[in-house]
Amino acid sequence: MHVRERGSVRVRGAQDQDMSVLSGKKLVFLPGLDGTGISFEPFREVLPPDVATAVVRYPADRPLSFEETVRCAREQIPWDEGSIVLAESFSGPVAVALVGSGMLGAQCLMLCSTFARPPRPFALKLLRALPLAAILRLTPPRFLLKLAVAGGNEPAETFLSLWRRVMAAVPLEVLVHRLGIVAGMDVRSLLPLLSVPCLYIQAASDRTVPASSLFDFTEAVPDLRVKRIPGPHFILQAQPRASLAAIEAFLGLIERPCSGHGPGR
Repeated sequence: MHVRERGSVRVRGAQDQDMSVLSGKKLVFLPGLDGTGISFEPFREVLPPDVATAVVRYPADRPLSFEETVRCAREQIPWDEGSIVLAESFSGPVAVALVGSGMLGAQCLMLCSTFARPPRPFALKLLRALPLAAILRLTPPRFLLKLAVAGGNEPAETFLSLWRRVMAAVPLEVLVHRLGIVAGMDVRSLLPLLSVPCLYIQAASDRTVPASSLFDFTEAVPDLRVKRIPGPHFILQAQPRASLAAIEAFLGLIERPCSGHGPGR
């Protein structure tokens, strides 16, 4: 199989297989709190082979403000318009800022396990008072890891491997700083400005982002569809095939000729 990589953009040569609605598309992935893009790998493995992907990565050598994070993401996206934007968790508000402000012209926006304002603000305030750097240095016990990925189809060992790679790539101080950014994120004013079709993938067993975080999106986004998938916060990693099926179904709907129906919910 032919593979071409240019920076963080990767295009694979097509093979004989059933045509996917994603085939030939340009997919931009915005990562979670770690900012490495490592978490995209399990999902990337199930993508059709001819999807062009650009993985945004946030610098691990210095802390960024929210505004700087948005600009950093935009600078790494090689396409000015027509891309499919997929953002998880921490990067949901970043993607909303990019698309809602017009900094990025996208075909559609897909948001996974994310929020428009700080989720669990009391817990975030409590976490900031704890010695997080010391806590994060610890390898999570296996029972906690299994609890975190409960409901998924990927073995706990997969997540443990990802966790170790993230911890090796990102200084703990940077992760703690990003948690502080989450506590101040609020992009609700931009939600009505999202003029492209949007999909919100909600993890049914998410213990990080509460189900109520969805309400800000359903109340304000003009064209929003919601898909609830059994699994944990790390839904793209725990349920990559189910996530892909949801995305393909969404794209199939928005690419159909207009049938006279309004936005779906």
